[in-house]
Amino acid sequence: MFAFGYDEYLLHAFPKDELRPISCTGHNSQGGVGLTLVDALDSLVVMNSPAKLRRAVQWLCQSLAFDVDARVHVFEVTIRALGGLLSTHVMLEREPSAVPGYNGCLLRLAVDLADRLLPAFDTASGIPLSWIHLQKGVLPDETRFTCTACAVTLLLEFGTLSRLTGNQMYEQKAKHAMKRVFGMRSPVTGLVGNTLHTDNQEWLRKDSGIGAGIDSFYEYLLKAYLVFGEVEYLDMFTKVYISAMHGLRLKLLASAPPDSPPPPPWLADADMDTGKLAQPWISSLSAFWPGLQALAGQVEDAKKLLAAWVYAWTQFDGLPDLFDMSASERHPLQKGYPLRPELMESTYLLYAATRDPTLLEVGRTLQATLAEGNKQKCGYAAVADVSTGELEDSMESFLSETSKYLYLLHADAADLPDHYIFSTEGHLLPPFQMANGQQPSANTTMQSASSSYWDWWIPNFGNWLPHTPPADDVGRLDAAIDISETASEAAAVQCAQMCRNVSAAEASKRQHLLQSVLPLVPLPAHDAILLRQRRCTACLQVSASMVQSATSLLPVGTVDGFQQCSASPDGICPADIMQTQAGLVERRFICLLEVQQDKLQCSQYQEIQLAAEMSSLPNNALVLQQRPTQVSQTTLYSLSFLGSENLHLAVGATFGQSLQEAGQCGPACLGDSICNLLGKLHHVKMPELLAIFNSKTCKAFSRNLSCWCKACFWSAMANNGYECVHMHCRGNHHC
Repeated sequence: MFAFGYDEYLLHAFPKDELRPISCTGHNSQGGVGLTLVDALDSLVVMNSPAKLRRAVQWLCQSLAFDVDARVHVFEVTIRALGGLLSTHVMLEREPSAVPGYNGCLLRLAVDLADRLLPAFDTASGIPLSWIHLQKGVLPDETRFTCTACAVTLLLEFGTLSRLTGNQMYEQKAKHAMKRVFGMRSPVTGLVGNTLHTDNQEWLRKDSGIGAGIDSFYEYLLKAYLVFGEVEYLDMFTKVYISAMHGLRLKLLASAPPDSPPPPPWLADADMDTGKLAQPWISSLSAFWPGLQALAGQVEDAKKLLAAWVYAWTQFDGLPDLFDMSASERHPLQKGYPLRPELMESTYLLYAATRDPTLLEVGRTLQATLAEGNKQKCGYAAVADVSTGELEDSMESFLSETSKYLYLLHADAADLPDHYIFSTEGHLLPPFQMANGQQPSANTTMQSASSSYWDWWIPNFGNWLPHTPPADDVGRLDAAIDISETASEAAAVQCAQMCRNVSAAEASKRQHLLQSVLPLVPLPAHDAILLRQRRCTACLQVSASMVQSATSLLPVGTVDGFQQCSASPDGICPADIMQTQAGLVERRFICLLEVQQDKLQCSQYQEIQLAAEMSSLPNNALVLQQRPTQVSQTTLYSLSFLGSENLHLAVGATFGQSLQEAGQCGPACLGDSICNLLGKLHHVKMPELLAIFNSKTCKAFSRNLSCWCKACFWSAMANNGYECVHMHCRGNHHC
């Protein structure tokens, strides 16, 4: 399949960018730089075509030039040309015999191309423009808006270029753009929009999703961690992944009948601020998601979603750009299948994670459909309309991605993701050591499930939740450990296969078998150690965070009207921290509720800087949200309260009544409202709520400084009291 398409491209289209497989002609899409050849370069390595590889590298080094009079798309040229050059350069440097005499010319071409793309970053925000002229830079009156994916899907390629050249500028610019877009997430849902203005950072389209225009925003955060090892990328990915899974996955309405079947596992498009459904269509580009889940160790979710995608493929004999949620109708306009690789990629990556032979059958089905319906005289043609089978005279990215993933499936190259990460264009990129040069131990193994992973990969919100109980209050329930220990134990089970110890003998055997099917691909053993460790860490963090986020925040009440803010003079509550600085500022504060002196009080009270930190909170966390408004030059504030699902269900209407009373307290002072609320909480009859907090009974289990009670539950068997059901031990102590 690959060989036929590649040979036909060289015969009928080269050195133009693209092949037209029906008319047997070529055309230029990105300046006439032989784009298909560059894009398919590392496929020649994967598919063991040394003679074709040598001829291709020779032509590129002697004839390719990017000094052309052409306006090109920054995203497309980066992922296809820059990625293809860098991937092949890395493999040729590691395996010089593949192209004898190779002198690094592909890297020099990559530097020249990247330098021509750099002016796109010269915007007020540092978020790059979508288009650049290869000779003239940014043209006058160039469009100033871009899609989310277009803005951030430069990170792997520019970061790899920095690691290979030592010039940090490339990675710094791409990383800055990623962090800028990450910072534009909705404070309500944590989601990003589709299209933004590169100068003022305003969203032009607020529809969110994981498909067209946004897809690789998620993909490149996880893969940037796997390639570069910087935990910052993993932390960002964890937050946006949880936001997507909670904000985009279909759910039954509360009004649905009890016997309603579960909704299909699609992640749909929704408004980034309200979470309301934006359109009733599923984007075929989002078929990459199960593969991303497999990389992150979310295998069970990946299986369910991939099954839906395979069903859709069989319904349409391909995947139309958009189709309805029942996979029975294609979109009336976006109805074609342009040979996209996402389903093949997900099938391969899930097979690599599970070795499920059923997925090999899926691969055969996908390949058979293409062989029977898309093969033409001069290549493989895209589908213009899946309902009629009408074809379109184009074959874009087929050689670099679609055929590559099918080949890897059939070659049973399941261990390749232990050595390389695939870019969004299917190019193989190696893992790099972190800047400090730290390497993992060769004995990469998962710790005992009884150990705490919390201190191993502490996420960002670990900065404001305690990691160990204070010595002067050993009876106090440590909220962070309570929720994190349960979550990390669940994560340890979920990630057991990904994190299992691979002995040196097994690793050598697996590498030998992989080398036998991919003889030209260099497979350094230390890369496998590095990637296995990072994938294990990613699995543990994402899995534990998903468990934590199951206690999702729900609005549990709102103080009626507006409260004029002033500092509380009595000092009995933290009103001073609510004193707002000049200007309209929306602020959030966390209260960790615990029983102290027989009253339910805030054991900790601290401001939260990022709304995203609210995606994962302990069961006993109450968030106070302060929203400003300007009325006649006076700043007034509304106060609302957010709590975990457990808190919401346990307190119910009684807590809502306390909120109403809190809103009527004192001299209409916001701080006094909070104090009044917290002062009333201990009068609320709510044993189910108190069961997850401290109690005298549980304190009796926690006198020893080496052990403390992590979880208390109300139990009729304990004389209607509280019983410690989960002890935690410090160090090597046993409870």
